[in-house]
Formats: sequence, C-alpha cells, structure tokens
Amino acid sequence: MIIPARRIREWETLLKEAEEFARSVARKLAPATVILHGSVARGDFNLGSDIDVIVVSPRFRGTRPLDRYELFQEEWMRAPRVEPLPWTPEELERALESPSWGEALRRGYVLLRDDLGLEKRIVEKTGSRPRSPAPAPIR
Repeated sequence: MIIPARRIREWETLLKEAEEFARSVARKLAPATVILHGSVARGDFNLGSDIDVIVVSPRFRGTRPLDRYELFQEEWMRAPRVEPLPWTPEELERALESPSWGEALRRGYVLLRDDLGLEKRIVEKTGSRPRSPAPAPIR
C-alpha cells in the first residue's frame, strides 16, 4: 500500500502529541504506563480524530473515576486532542477479559516506557505483542 508523505507527517504529529502527553503524565503519576489505542494507533485516523490513550497507574486506586482526571488535568489541558482513560492496574486486568478491550489493547501499543510491566501482561492475555509505531513506506 502506498501512503502519501502528507499522511505520514499528520500521523507523526499526532504521535508526537501523544508521546508528550505520555511523558508528562508518566512523570507526574509514576509509576505509570500509557497505552495508545484507537484510530491513531491503527493508523486509520482522520483529521477530526482524537488521540485515545489509557493511563494506568496504581495512584488511581481509591479515587473515583471522574476525580482521577484532576491528578493530571494540567497535562491534559496542554494536549487537547488526547482522550485519556485513567485506569488502575486492576481495571486493566478486567479490561483484558473483555473481547472488545482485549482487541483494542492487542492493536495498540505502550508509549515510551512500561513502568508497570503491562506489555507482558497484554501479550499473555491477547497472544499478541502491542506494536510500536513504524511509518509505512512512502511512495
């Protein structure tokens, strides 16, 4: 498949925004793992797509789901296209039991670093390694 250079540049811009968000959130919530999923991870995004990420941290334990966003609100405001889901490691485990979330995680990948060792767990449950972004050939 031939992918125009413009499309790859758009994808790289989205990945950069996702990585910057992941870096700042992981630093603030350490230990944390940020997983990219959805259309940007798959490469089938459009110009209106958001950047879907799952932020996994044990620091979310004991905090109501909506209140978790306050723990990284400043970082989120700097990345308006990012659509984060804040999960505990236990919530990720439960999500891996769901066929739809298992598929989303199988087709996504860990951004930057995996503080919590979740990539190994995703591989064990889905039988697939979360893939890293690799630009398609330009022609």
